[in-house]
Amino acid sequence: MIGRLQKTFMPRKEVDEWFWQVGSELQRLSEELYRSGPTLIRKKYWEPRVDLIEDNSHFTLKAELAGVKGEDIQLVYVPERHSILLRGIRREEEYPENSRTGIHQLEIFYGDFEREIKLPEIAVEPDGIKAHYRSGFLMILVPKAVATEAKPHRKSI
Repeated sequence: MIGRLQKTFMPRKEVDEWFWQVGSELQRLSEELYRSGPTLIRKKYWEPRVDLIEDNSHFTLKAELAGVKGEDIQLVYVPERHSILLRGIRREEEYPENSRTGIHQLEIFYGDFEREIKLPEIAVEPDGIKAHYRSGFLMILVPKAVATEAKPHRKSI
């Protein structure tokens, strides 16, 4: 028989992991499309992956920026949108002329990047924002605003 199909089975654990990975990637892509709005013309930016973690005193934002030089990163707090805006550029390494004989896989994004991360609706201290860059990760600490205890005020009528 020509073109006979052979059935192959994957263990249940591998199938579950595969579906989880595909689902995660589809969710990320749908979020990117949602953020881009209804326009068909997209900006030519790539977006770094980020984690946003909260504790009692601050938010920690961790951005994956391997291959980006520290001086090529801009960090801005945008009070109107209560968000952190990351911008910068990952520069592609130049190869000596005629040294490249082929390209077999391209997965790394180069060029400009931009990512705006909306913070939860909790007051922060913008002047206290600190950042450090090490081993390809940008760590941003955003302190929460210290709540002042409201004291009772007596008013005469």
